[in-house]
Amino acid sequence: MSAAVEVLIELGLSKTTTLEVQKRAGVSRGALLHHFPTHADLLSMTISRLIELNENAVWNEAEKLKDIADPLTRSVMTLANAYAHPSFVAELELWIASRADLVLRTALRSAEQDAIADRDRVLTQLFEGLLDQPGAEKAIGLTIEFIRGVTISSLLRNDKSHQNQLIADWIETLRNLLAADRT
Repeated sequence: MSAAVEVLIELGLSKTTTLEVQKRAGVSRGALLHHFPTHADLLSMTISRLIELNENAVWNEAEKLKDIADPLTRSVMTLANAYAHPSFVAELELWIASRADLVLRTALRSAEQDAIADRDRVLTQLFEGLLDQPGAEKAIGLTIEFIRGVTISSLLRNDKSHQNQLIADWIETLRNLLAADRT
């Protein structure tokens, strides 16, 4: 249901209530509850659409940064910029909320499993110029975890210059990691 995704992205998890989604979708309470009996059911159904939006964010950012010659910088900056999109932040909100919601956590894990092939396809294309280097797979995995953390931290800090410095430091760390794996 696109209304739930819209509300989640626009208003955040705490305001994504069944009542708000019902209003936005223009459906009766009974119709909404028939399809989504619990709040967790409603939230878990948003995941596949968020994943689609997130892939679009990656390719939009990749297009904007295509003139950066260095493939490592371009790839990391693309991910960092894409994760700042509201759809990525909304997905991370769901991840955090799933800590205390077993139904949501189960749905998220299932959706993530279903999306692995798509994620790998996106990362293979994004890091295309680096994949033949020893340690590239490790570097990509660490980068995703790093960017997730920076994204969550930026919600409270909102210091773009600090965030940019962290990302620049991370790129340098990756260069060192990849160079060390060659020896």
